[in-house]
Amino acid sequence: MRTHLLILVALVLFSLAPAALVQAQQTNAGNIGQGVQLINPLQSGNSLSSFLQQILAFVIRIGAVVVILMMVYVGFKFVTAQGNETKISEAKNMLLWTVIGALILLGAQVIAAGIQATVQSLGG
Repeated sequence: MRTHLLILVALVLFSLAPAALVQAQQTNAGNIGQGVQLINPLQSGNSLSSFLQQILAFVIRIGAVVVILMMVYVGFKFVTAQGNETKISEAKNMLLWTVIGALILLGAQVIAAGIQATVQSLGG
């Protein structure tokens, strides 16, 4: 008990150390001028639609990897079920939800392409 109290007191003393003891470097940032430009990390257009397209492409890539891994896992579950009806039904349920997830990914891509085509045809 005494050691716990000693540790608690030490923690409180160290956590309440005055901020004046911190010696941070203080420099003047200066004027960055007009010639400095930020580099676009997306390497494409500056529009919101291109940004959203890149986010969707990233999500679909990650989702495709997850779908493939889940298909392998579902196959493993089918093999290890060994005729057990409850395990087979569990594997079938997992397969169903994996296919639904894959269809959602595909549907998101199709809907995004449709919206983009509609907006471009409207002149936006």
